[in-house]
Amino acid sequence: MFLNFLSTSLFGNTEFAVRFWSALFGFLSSLLVFKVAKELFKNEKLAFWLGLLPNAFVGFNALSFIFTTDTPLFFFWGLSFYLLYKAVTTERTLWWLSLGIAGGLGFLAKYSQAFFFPLGVVYILLKKPRLFKTFKPYIAMGIGFLFTLPVLYWNYTHGWVSFKHVLGLSGVGKVSQFPQWKSFWNFLISQVFLLGVGFFLYLLWGWLKNLSPKRVFFPLTLFSLPTYLLFQLWALKKSVYGNWAGFAYFTGGILAGYYYLKGFKRFTLPSFGVLFLSLFLSAVALYPPLIDKVELTKLIPPSKDPTRVTVGWEKLGRFVSQFYNPKTDFIFSNLYQISAEMAFYVKGNPQTYVFNYYQRMNQYDLWQSKSFDLLQRFLKGENLNPREVFVWDKLKGKNGIFVTYFSSPPKAIRDSFNKLVWTKKFTVYWRGKPIKTFYIHYLEGFKGDYKPIIKGF
Repeated sequence: MFLNFLSTSLFGNTEFAVRFWSALFGFLSSLLVFKVAKELFKNEKLAFWLGLLPNAFVGFNALSFIFTTDTPLFFFWGLSFYLLYKAVTTERTLWWLSLGIAGGLGFLAKYSQAFFFPLGVVYILLKKPRLFKTFKPYIAMGIGFLFTLPVLYWNYTHGWVSFKHVLGLSGVGKVSQFPQWKSFWNFLISQVFLLGVGFFLYLLWGWLKNLSPKRVFFPLTLFSLPTYLLFQLWALKKSVYGNWAGFAYFTGGILAGYYYLKGFKRFTLPSFGVLFLSLFLSAVALYPPLIDKVELTKLIPPSKDPTRVTVGWEKLGRFVSQFYNPKTDFIFSNLYQISAEMAFYVKGNPQTYVFNYYQRMNQYDLWQSKSFDLLQRFLKGENLNPREVFVWDKLKGKNGIFVTYFSSPPKAIRDSFNKLVWTKKFTVYWRGKPIKTFYIHYLEGFKGDYKPIIKGF
């Protein structure tokens, strides 16, 4: 959020401003891989090629193009590893101070940085356990903990909602069928493709070769394999998103790259094949129509193309802009994703709203509530007037432009307006095929009494 605020303040509400950080972190991550590899392998030429190699990985290219919380996490996870390695090797206080800052920034990027703490403790115990008899590791821990305080305080004052959200996504407390083999294999396949198929096999070989703490490259295994295994096993319980383990491939990618380059001269032709396949998959990820140009459409048809969720929003925003009058109308959806895209792509970047309808709580519910105490009471089932809880008063009497996948507004939403005036359909085409259809409903006279239906976190 802070990074987006900074870049959009400098460059405006543009795609360049949003993607600026992904490109910058991608460049910095390549430099960081070079630095780490140079430290570990003591070979500048090898380090140079290892620094270039991640740019062939599908997942790395995605992080360098689409700005998500995983983008800065990947960088700060790698920076934390580098600083820990330097801190343990040199034992200089400055490295420990820097480690604390890097770890803290990583946590602010995404909570997954927390996995670094136990792995770091294990690394120190295996490498130089006597360091725990000094003040230095505790300096890093203390500084890192300071960065968590704003997050902890905000959650304390807001019912720990972000932690409930993480637990909800992880499936903790939910009864589900076990094992879920479909989820297990889906996650495994996603990890294979994140590294471009062939490089994943080199990573498996690297892990097997460096399982022992006595091995020189064991740190690369320690900061990648346990995390991967955690999510892979977790996929037996519930569906796990492919990006969740992505940060582990900072060190994992170096390990895979090392064994790839080591065997390059001996297996030249297969090595070129691995590289070509990875580059081709990266090119397809960045420009999916390429797969149609080489007549491989059946492998990934438009309806199954994972990039389809990113297309059509600008055109939809222009379409909605034709009907939007900021003086008399407001734009909303039942899904926060649609509302967010409309806030970005509709002319003038209007404030948009979410009328939650059987979805988990999202940031819009927090923004739209008059106070979190009232929202908590509402969630507990207290019989409160929606106008007491939500900022509907300023919208009362206005007309709503409802952008949704529903062909007709749900009754709860329809009844919160005087009448439905018209409905228009907008179909998104991708690679020459229709992939999704939006419906734009123009509702007249908001009564100011919509009662959101919020299900979980």
